[in-house]
Amino acid sequence: MRPSKLQKILAFATGASVLPPIGFSPTSSVQFIHRGGDDFSSTPMFPTANTCANCIKLPLHVSYELFKERFDFALGNTYGFGRA
Repeated sequence: MRPSKLQKILAFATGASVLPPIGFSPTSSVQFIHRGGDDFSSTPMFPTANTCANCIKLPLHVSYELFKERFDFALGNTYGFGRA
C-alpha cells in the first residue's frame, strides 16, 4: 500500500491527515459490518467512518476484489471536512 493511500485511509477514518504527536483519543478502531448468515444483500455497500470516535466500519463482501473496488471508490470520493 502506498503512503498516500494510507494517508487517505487515516483521513477517512479519523479526519486527520497525519498522526497527532500525542496519538488519538479515543483510540482508533475498526468494525466489520455483516448481517446474519450469507445474506450479503443487506450488508452496506461502502465503508463508513465515525471521525468523532476514530472508527472505520468495513462491510464484508463475497470477494476481496469487490471489497477493494468499493473501498477504493469510497476513498476516492471522500473529500473531508471543509473540502469540496
